[in-house]
Amino acid sequence: MSKLFGQRPLVVDVELAKIIGLNEAMVIQQIHYWLEVNKSKNINYHEDKHWTYNSMSNWHKQFPFWSIETVKRTFKSLRDKNLLLTGNFNKLKIDRTIWYTINYPELEKIMGITKEQNEKCQNEPMENSKMNSPLPEISTEIKNKNNKSISQSNTIVTIKKESIEKEIKEERRTDRFDYNDFNNKYKKILKNSYIDHIDDSYKDAVRQAIRLLVLDGMNKDKINISGNFIPRRVFNLDIEKINQFVVEHAINKFKKISRITKIKNTISYLKICIYNAIYERKIDVEARLRYEGIV
Repeated sequence: MSKLFGQRPLVVDVELAKIIGLNEAMVIQQIHYWLEVNKSKNINYHEDKHWTYNSMSNWHKQFPFWSIETVKRTFKSLRDKNLLLTGNFNKLKIDRTIWYTINYPELEKIMGITKEQNEKCQNEPMENSKMNSPLPEISTEIKNKNNKSISQSNTIVTIKKESIEKEIKEERRTDRFDYNDFNNKYKKILKNSYIDHIDDSYKDAVRQAIRLLVLDGMNKDKINISGNFIPRRVFNLDIEKINQFVVEHAINKFKKISRITKIKNTISYLKICIYNAIYERKIDVEARLRYEGIV
């Protein structure tokens, strides 16, 4: 008799997949698993949360049926939804391995869990919660661990991607988004930045970086800037200060850094440069003057 599954059957919460997407549900399930492993071993605990880390190539090994670009897009989608938080707790500053943890309050909010349900979930054993067993382990964090059998409930089923993709697409919940508010903020910053006066080769990149900054300020409770989490209110007040001089300083900093190191995600890095330039422009000028002995 032929086997229905190979050595690595997949499980996914159908309701979660309908809301955030099939790929996203699978990835966040796997991340949750590693967080629970680290929690049980009392490791990787920072900022009142447990974290897990891996390179994108090693994450790809846990989802070998996808291309690495699909894995990257899925992680980005979870970050954009504010379901996945990132940090950098590496001992070496030159180590840029990204750490991840799940924004459980946001996940519960999306899933429509009431306060009473949330309290009940916290008091129940983890194996009875919505987050069930993940994909079998393929990670650099823990090795040589035997696979355990996967229990199923009424809401957790073994699925085939093709059979549910259409249903997910039709029933996926859409996020509430005030486009007029976004458009007004975006246009205001572009106007103050005098985009038409910068180098042609940077115009589109700057527009996109500013667009992402505005979106971050609208969609996330805390915005990650180089491992620092900025509260939304503070962040939105900051980006209102973006102007022509801030953008010019950011571009110059970007050009300088790109000469000495390879930048993988240029738009994301330019976005960080623009945000940092809000406050570093004046102090950079003073530092340069001090170096030259002028002050």
